[in-house]
Amino acid sequence: MSDSVIVLVANDAYLDQVKALMVACRRQGNWTGDFCLVVAQDHGNTADLTSRGIDVMRTGVPTWTMYNKFWIFHPYFKTWDRVLCLDCDILIQNDLNECCDGMAKQFPKILFDGSSDGSIIHNWKHFDKLHGEGAEAHPELYEKMRAEHPFVDERILTADVIFFDPATVPEGTVMRLQARAEEYAAANRGKIEQPVYPLVLHDQMGSISKDFCTWWAFDDPGNRVEQKAKGWRGDEFPAILHYWNSFAPWLEKTPDAGAYDNERLGRVCRELWLENLAAFDAVFPEL
Repeated sequence: MSDSVIVLVANDAYLDQVKALMVACRRQGNWTGDFCLVVAQDHGNTADLTSRGIDVMRTGVPTWTMYNKFWIFHPYFKTWDRVLCLDCDILIQNDLNECCDGMAKQFPKILFDGSSDGSIIHNWKHFDKLHGEGAEAHPELYEKMRAEHPFVDERILTADVIFFDPATVPEGTVMRLQARAEEYAAANRGKIEQPVYPLVLHDQMGSISKDFCTWWAFDDPGNRVEQKAKGWRGDEFPAILHYWNSFAPWLEKTPDAGAYDNERLGRVCRELWLENLAAFDAVFPEL
């Protein structure tokens, strides 16, 4: 057993994405640590993973929502010293072990991807409008949020990548996140976990730099430039690229589309993803 684990949180529909990313972590990221999949209590058969030495944690929540991701902060993970939680729409293009060693220098911070320019409250309003009635339907919730959390105009740290030492996570964090999500449920009909984190963990949150991860567009050759306002030097080589929704690496795209290929790896994203998925049995043989 390793002292480090990569955690993926998914439902039945994303098992192929889980498998392909685990292979990518091994093949493109040289990952030597463990893997764990977090699933809802009613998740389907995970025997194909456990038979290969992949850990599976079932939450105490019966059905799937994005709030299942809160469970990465459960004491269950104190078995390991370092937890790297990844969304499935990610490609790996550099050594993950070195990446984690570099990020760990910021412990005891709980680190989140620092690629976004939006604010915490903008993030809330975005998902409120996307999945519900919008901020205009309940201004009192936003007044309460601003009064109780005066930092809401600060930049959002996104949850596609989270890295932390489980020993530094306060007891009861999962329950606190669930309670805060319920408190503001009317503004988050889609049950998106990302905007909830700062309302509970703000004082402990830290930013992962472009040295380690970023959104794919910020690593395109034309964007590898110095930007002092963002703290970019121009020579960063992030190990983790987040592709996000319509740019996801498993989607079939035309060569003129965004995120068609990965220049660092010299590969078409979908072809690499399919190759990784096909290699699952060989990379993770049954024990």
